[in-house]
Amino acid sequence: SSTRQVFFNDMKIPVENLLGERNNGFKIALNALNVGRIKLAAACLDAQRRILNYSLNYSTERKQFGVSINTFGAIRKKLAEMATGAFVSEAGSYRAAKNVEDKIEELVAGGMNHEQAELKGVEEFAVECSILKVFVSDLAQHTADEGIQIFGGMGFSEDTPMEAAWRDSRISRIYEGTNEINRLLAVGMLIKRAMQGKIDLLTPAKNVAKELMSIPSFDIPDYSEYMSEEKEVIKNLKKVFLMVSGSALQKYMMDIEKQQHLLLNASEILNQIYMAESAILRAEKHFSADSVEAAMARLNLYKAVEIITTNAKEGIVSFSEGDEQRMMLAGLRRFTKYVNTPNPIALTEQIATHFIEKGFY
Repeated sequence: SSTRQVFFNDMKIPVENLLGERNNGFKIALNALNVGRIKLAAACLDAQRRILNYSLNYSTERKQFGVSINTFGAIRKKLAEMATGAFVSEAGSYRAAKNVEDKIEELVAGGMNHEQAELKGVEEFAVECSILKVFVSDLAQHTADEGIQIFGGMGFSEDTPMEAAWRDSRISRIYEGTNEINRLLAVGMLIKRAMQGKIDLLTPAKNVAKELMSIPSFDIPDYSEYMSEEKEVIKNLKKVFLMVSGSALQKYMMDIEKQQHLLLNASEILNQIYMAESAILRAEKHFSADSVEAAMARLNLYKAVEIITTNAKEGIVSFSEGDEQRMMLAGLRRFTKYVNTPNPIALTEQIATHFIEKGFY
């Protein structure tokens, strides 16, 4: 990215040379970033798939102790997690892109010109654009890192594709707004909309607080329907986000922007929920219960629950104490539990076996 400065102070611009409308330049610049973020996610997604395919091929060809290294559990685990990351990245990217397209079509049908509709359509899903940029670029670098590990010493050499993949993936966490900035932006935009009355966060957050005071049901739900338990887990994870962000917002109000540690915790919860839900919805809509896609969605959700639990706990203990803290920590345990806990090792083996036998993603 260029770091040069260009000044246009007190410049007179002929009316016929004006691009767009006066005073709308900053909005256009911000929307350009939003478009760039979702496009960058798509580019990083492609990188994940290519790195995974290189790794699948190499792990089959590379022999150790007379067998391919993809027969070893440590390598199989890496391959399964790389494939799962690609599947989840696809799910979130396709979901957001379709939402933006539908919004643009809706606005055009309502009489708005296409240029304005594109700006408004992308702006409507700016939060999702930031989520995707962070999640997929982080995964792209992690995938490149694991690819190097699978290639071993050869992965550090320019003779293999891994060396370039590592360098290329690293910059993705910086441009189009650093991942730290985008994390703060995603949750910050939600809070800003709540402050402006555009969305209601406090009412559902208060409802979650009331639920914490109630006695939980001890009935065992019927989760025989495909993905029904996973969708219930997602529903409860959203309560975790409301519990943490709502309580923090009530405490800090306008000073919430100064609490960056807490905002980063809330943002990670938000990111994990959106991407996990996208994967579950994709698997439910397009694939059967015993498919490898369903296994990847379930494995990702299992790991997302662990990440959300850690970030929620950090947030809760940072701004609460005494009975309030104990109540929220109890709520966290309540909202992050499974009735039927997935077997992550079995899911990992199913995924690894599928892609090793197939030979490509």
